[in-house]
Amino acid sequence: MGRLPARCAAALGVGLALLLSACGEGKPAGNEASTTPSAAATPDPKAAMRAVFPDAVTGEVAIPASADTPARIERPVTVIAGEAGRFYLVTAKEHTDACHACSAAISVYYLEDTKGALSVVATYRDLYESGGWGQPGEITALTLPRNGGVGMTDESGYTAQGCTVTNVSVYRFDESGPKEILEAPLGRSQDAVDIGGVIIKPYTADTDFAVNYSGNNNSVPVDTTVMWKLESGMLAPSSGLIPEAVAAGC
Repeated sequence: MGRLPARCAAALGVGLALLLSACGEGKPAGNEASTTPSAAATPDPKAAMRAVFPDAVTGEVAIPASADTPARIERPVTVIAGEAGRFYLVTAKEHTDACHACSAAISVYYLEDTKGALSVVATYRDLYESGGWGQPGEITALTLPRNGGVGMTDESGYTAQGCTVTNVSVYRFDESGPKEILEAPLGRSQDAVDIGGVIIKPYTADTDFAVNYSGNNNSVPVDTTVMWKLESGMLAPSSGLIPEAVAAGC
């Protein structure tokens, strides 16, 4: 085999050096680049439940009936990751028997991860009622973009005499406990009115929360976005208007 031209040999040498570097070769011992520890992985909901209720082997807790309430089961809804090893377990006390007018009681447990072990920091039981048929609404994690902080949104609704409405409640997980910072109508479906709201990412630098409303109001198309910003600890309207047909409710 003939000799490689000088420029090819140089390129080959550079390529080999890069390959060895990627494989961990060619570095002086004890001179590895430092790495930042990754945040603790969000725990499995069942594991989070067992941190609060050690006997909850299956990840849920049976609540016997009492004089005031029927039998229920407390189940995990979601686990929301916070900062510095903090996690928030959201649970719902669901009814064991289907009940059209029954809602589920929502609780939030503040958890902390220390070297892989979860411990309970604070408990906030039965904060509010959510959903219908004994089940909770749609609860998802929320990150407030401008001032930091995490929380949750709860989309819940009901149907009465042919009219269906949905609302959204927004909670921020403060050190003093979960705080409701917004409650707003999200949608309405009745006769010729069919308008639904979808939570979207705020697209302006001065807003923290946004909902896009779309649908039809008596054959008139609806497509508008309403945005809110955090002021004095609450989400205040900053632009846009909730469609009148949605705001009117049933």
